Amino acid sequence: MNSPHFEYLLRAAASNRRRTMTISGQGGVAAVEAVLQAQNMGLVQPIFCGVAFSEWIPENERLFPGANVEEARREALELVGRGKVDICLDTDPFSFSFLRLISEKGIVDRRVASYVSICELPGENRLTLLSDTLVNPAPNLKDKIAILENAISVAAVLGISEPKIAALAPLELVNPAIRSTVDAAILSKMSQRGQFGKVVVEGPLGMDNAESASAARHKGIRSPVPGDVDIYFFPDIESADITAQFLSWVFRARFAGFLAGTGVPIVVKSHLERDDAWLVNIALAVLRCI
Repeated sequence: MNSPHFEYLLRAAASNRRRTMTISGQGGVAAVEAVLQAQNMGLVQPIFCGVAFSEWIPENERLFPGANVEEARREALELVGRGKVDICLDTDPFSFSFLRLISEKGIVDRRVASYVSICELPGENRLTLLSDTLVNPAPNLKDKIAILENAISVAAVLGISEPKIAALAPLELVNPAIRSTVDAAILSKMSQRGQFGKVVVEGPLGMDNAESASAARHKGIRSPVPGDVDIYFFPDIESADITAQFLSWVFRARFAGFLAGTGVPIVVKSHLERDDAWLVNIALAVLRCI
């Protein structure tokens, strides 16, 4: 399924059965339009929750029609947590208060929730994953293991069954004074011993080694990952977010994304993503249900 076009993901999602999806939040225009478009495409059967959507949806077609945003959000998450609906979408900018609410509802099914950004670069014949770009500011090694497993699970949704993963750091040598190099080396060794399944984690890698197989060979690195990376695994949000912003503004990369580590798909939109990412993110959630 790994394709250079998000449109392929939309077609793949449309080929499966329609999923029920609650919608909560303030009711942003772009998000609502994307939900209605997804409905017309046969991706989802939307269930709008609360008074915030009264401008678009009649009262008799809304669930909890008089509920304010917070009440409607809690009710929507309650429904998805109990398995009454397949997907939950929240139209508001992602916040840690929303993440806490998800945790309170018991929807986080792993040690750590994380965000996987999916990048479509002009001229590249593949989709590339970056993580974690949104949730965990400074993860420790235990967190990184969970975040890596989350990214691998999203790669599987995209049809990347044996991803090549670059565990990034400022340099390719293990330096005990630089924690990111030590953590990357541990993740790489865990991969060698099959602890992540059929994946290859190489690290620590500087960005030059990750991007260029010849640069990696020049540094004595023999690995299938350099020059053929499926997942860029960053040591912290700062490096991930700055890199993603650079790709977006300089190379005009398109981004979509997925909140991973939850028991059921929760659709949100990162600040890295344009408004048209709402539809792709819904499609990713539908594919996650398969």
